[in-house]
Amino acid sequence: MTASPTTPAPVIKPPKTNPTQTSSKTTGVPSGTKLTRYDGELVVTQAGKIIDSLEVRGSISVRAPNVVIKNTRVVGVKALKTGLIASRSTGLRVKNSEIYSTYRNPDTNGIMGSNFSLEGVEIRDVVDQVHIHGAGNVVIEDSWLHSNVHYANDPNWNGGPSHDDNVQIVSGSNITISGSRMSGAHNAAIMITQDAGNVSNLRIEKNRLGNGGCSINISPGKNKPAISGLKVAKNGFDATQRVRGCAVIGPRAYAGTAQGNYWLATGVLAPMSDGGY
Repeated sequence: MTASPTTPAPVIKPPKTNPTQTSSKTTGVPSGTKLTRYDGELVVTQAGKIIDSLEVRGSISVRAPNVVIKNTRVVGVKALKTGLIASRSTGLRVKNSEIYSTYRNPDTNGIMGSNFSLEGVEIRDVVDQVHIHGAGNVVIEDSWLHSNVHYANDPNWNGGPSHDDNVQIVSGSNITISGSRMSGAHNAAIMITQDAGNVSNLRIEKNRLGNGGCSINISPGKNKPAISGLKVAKNGFDATQRVRGCAVIGPRAYAGTAQGNYWLATGVLAPMSDGGY
């Protein structure tokens, strides 16, 4: 008997814009930059202030519009119940900078808030590198988020494991994540809920993603409005998830929002896993 022919799994050609090479060489403070040290919390209240070439041994709280942070290193030195950068106004831009903590703890995140953009930024050694809440209006591009802090017995989770993510979105509209590399999170590379409000107009495109239970977890809530304007497209996945083969998971009604995602090692398409509802 002749065996029936089998249909090979679909394979796509990776897009030309592929963040495979995103690393310390392409993100963070440019080599050779001379930094001036600042100790403590830097509170920014001047509109349009440019923070350039600082090493802040503490944190930055941005409370004025249109602030720029560039060529700067923000180093956490103690536990914080907030982000090493707190975006509390509008129009914040962070470029070619590094955000990390030298004090390992279950509380500190990288950047928190809304109304900011990251370009060429490296964030590491914190629980969540990016935590988006409030209005949204966030752009993350060409950045490297990795090496999350994780505890098997986390006091913030009643002794259970940390829920660390590279990006956690709990509310907001007009959010774009593109051309970036994410790894090292236990829970998800990108975790999307509506725990603090509605989420809409969210684009996740042309990133390199790995780790997490599933790398992208879309969890809008059974009794919450649908996430409108969601697009998850042309992302390349490393096969490092805790749940084998789970690149993206979400309610079955969202399956059409994920298109052209693929496994980096093979080019085989990575469809959305059925998250129920």
